Formats: sequence, structure tokens, C-alpha cells
Amino acid sequence: MSQVAIVIPTLEPDNKLVELVKQIRESCLKNNTIIVINDGSNQTYDPIFEEIQLHYGVIVKNHEENKGKGRAIKTAIQLVLDNFPEMIGIVTIDSDGQHTLTDMISCMDAFLLQDSSLILGVRNFSTGVPLKSKVGNVLTRNVLSLSSGIAIEDTQTGLRVISKKFMEQLLTAEGERFEFEMTMLLEAKKADVPIIGVPISTIYHNENKSTHFRALQDSVLIYSVFFKYAFSAVSSFLIDITLFTILLNLLAGFSFETVLIASVVARGASSLFNYLLNRLVVFEKGSLKSLVKYYGLVLIQILVSSGLVLLVKTLFIEMDVTFVKIIVDGTLFFVSFFIQKKYVFK
Repeated sequence: MSQVAIVIPTLEPDNKLVELVKQIRESCLKNNTIIVINDGSNQTYDPIFEEIQLHYGVIVKNHEENKGKGRAIKTAIQLVLDNFPEMIGIVTIDSDGQHTLTDMISCMDAFLLQDSSLILGVRNFSTGVPLKSKVGNVLTRNVLSLSSGIAIEDTQTGLRVISKKFMEQLLTAEGERFEFEMTMLLEAKKADVPIIGVPISTIYHNENKSTHFRALQDSVLIYSVFFKYAFSAVSSFLIDITLFTILLNLLAGFSFETVLIASVVARGASSLFNYLLNRLVVFEKGSLKSLVKYYGLVLIQILVSSGLVLLVKTLFIEMDVTFVKIIVDGTLFFVSFFIQKKYVFK
């Protein structure tokens, strides 16, 4: 267990940090390397960092200014990779008392049994949780599940054990602040790193008012992938539905053939726009292989959309065909996002 370094990112800590370090040094982890990343605390907090250095042998790495939790973890990762080649991983733990020593040891034990996995300390959000934290976790959990297929009860936990191999990948991953914790989960899925949850205590001090989580800014960063995809999809959808309506009015009669022709031409233009935007902005990855898979998906969508539009219009003659297509393609939006995230731009 001594080959797992303990990483504590912190900003303007109180005596809970000193107490945590003291508990670690008095436990079975007394010989473990402890790394504290001071993420831009002002000089008022220097005595705390000096105490843990002098009395408990903690390595303190300072950021001159606040760079965010994600950057703090990356700083610790780089320090471990450069100076401690014997380490097989790190465990990250918050400095505000939300995680107990017992829970950290439980997560480390789970990691030693499966040291290629990403271990998460998972809290129970059913009772005793501040409303802001509970709502935030539910939203993040559902967005993550919808966007990637990852089903995790606690997406925002700061108690994590990360393998050395995965650490190297995380150095180049996106995210400098709290969104890095979401990015880490997506990177694990992409790299086929198993994600294992270990039940831990649910602890919030003073309604979690000491958190440095910025509700608006950090939420936007966390949900940015889904927001970018939604923008891409809506823009492409407007191009598609506009061209479809124009072409259908130019073509004589209403049949599967005319709907299919209008769908193919409209989708051909909108899909090229959508692919380029998804590849360059949303998922930020892609290749010839992804292009082939993407247009295979487009072809299936065209056939399904055309068939459903014709079916619904036949059953409900009075309905406007453009309105029908909006309903059909709006439904296919969510299916398409899941498939693109899981299979096309993986």
C-alpha cells in the first residue's frame, strides 16, 4: 500500500487538513508519500502548509495563483511520475473533511485487488445531503449516462485511486477545474479502464459552504460536451429542416420517393456540417474510420426518418409534414448522440 501516493489538492485550507495529515501519519499509511498541492492560497495560510511540512514530512507544491482542482491533480501526477518511479498509483482525497481515513483505506484496498481500475469512493445521496449537492450530482449523473453510457452513482467524488498507467493519459486530458473529474470518467471509458465504486460515508460540514465549486461557471464547464453537441445538433437540424421543406415544396406529389429525395439532399448538406463540427469542436477526435461510421449512421437515420415521416403523415393526414419531421428527427437526436459518443467518435 506504500506504493500509492496520497494527493491532497487544496485551496485556503483550515485545520481539517492538518488533522487529516496527522491521522494518516498515525495509521497504517504512516510511510506513504503525502503530496499537498496548494492551489493559490494567500499568505494567511502559510502556517498551515509549514506545519504539515515540518511536523509530518508532507511534500507541498505551490501554485502561485489558483489554477483549479484539475490542474492541481495534474501537477501532483507530474510530480509523482518524475520523482517516484516506484509508485503504482495515487489516491486523491479532499482536504475539507468530507472523506474519512477509513474510507480512503477501503478505496486503496480495492485498488490493490484491481490495480488497473479507476476506484471511486461513492457516497449515498438519499439522505443528509445539501440540496445543491444532491441536485448537482443527479444532473451530472444523468448527463454522463446519456452522453457516454457510463452509469455511476457519484460522479463528483474527490476520493479516487488512479493507476500509474492511467495517470500518464490524464496529463493530456482536458479540464483544469472541477470539470476534470468528469473528464477523468470519460477518459476511463475511452481507454477501457474499469470504473469501480466503493461505498463511503456521506459527510458535509456546514452545508458544504466551504467548497470552492463555482455553481455557474463550473457547471457550464462540466456540461460543456453535451452543450456543444446540442448546439451542433440544433444548427444542423435547422439546416436540414429548412432544406427539406424547400425541396419537398419543389417536388411534385407526396410519396416515400419524394420524402426520401428531400431527406437525402437535405441531410447530405446538414450532415457534412454536423460531422465537421462534431469532429473539430464537440468530441475533438475523428478519422477516416469515424467518417465511414458517421455516414453509415446518417444513412440509417435517413431511412428511419423517411419511413416514420411517411407513416405518421399517412396515419394523421391533417398534420403538417414539416411538423412531423421535426418530431421524428427530434426523437432521433438523443439516439444519434449516444451512438456517436459510444461508437463513432470513441
